[in-house]
Amino acid sequence: MNLYDLFMVPLEKRYLFGIRKNLIPRATGDVLEIGAGTGVNFGFYDKSKISSFNVLDIDIKNITKSRAPKNTVFTKSTTSRLPYDDNSFDSVVETLVLCSVDDTVKMMNEIKRVLRPEGLFIHIDHGLPSDQKLKKLFRLMAPAWRGMTRSCRIDKDQKAIIEESGLEVVEENAKGKGVFYWGVAKKV
Repeated sequence: MNLYDLFMVPLEKRYLFGIRKNLIPRATGDVLEIGAGTGVNFGFYDKSKISSFNVLDIDIKNITKSRAPKNTVFTKSTTSRLPYDDNSFDSVVETLVLCSVDDTVKMMNEIKRVLRPEGLFIHIDHGLPSDQKLKKLFRLMAPAWRGMTRSCRIDKDQKAIIEESGLEVVEENAKGKGVFYWGVAKKV
């Protein structure tokens, strides 16, 4: 187990494992996972429902490749311009990536562009809590947190980003006073 996965163990046990278990198997057809990290989602996909599997990340790690399903196509790139044709995927999966993307509007536009009509955007994110006191604390801590992590923004309103993307929110859920937000949106 690498350092990142070790750090994530408490969050996986308390929140993320159950969310991943119920959400990730909904990906079908031609699938794109954005920001696969160490490949923790790979074990949750229902491979019998997947025609092709693509992973896009700014850094493709050896651990990610070792965990990936056979015939996975890896692309090293950013989310500012996804290197795929319009209407390429039935499902786009993103978990814990929006917090690290500077231009989330551009990313969401790209996701919408590469999704086929009726295609699903499946996501798990973290950000500003719904609790007002915690929201103030997160905003206060945000600059120091971003400095420590070099990319993670705990002061983003992920719910608003997805709702304003132009995708139709089909399902949304939250835990941890709104810190964790996940669901499914559809290209209409």
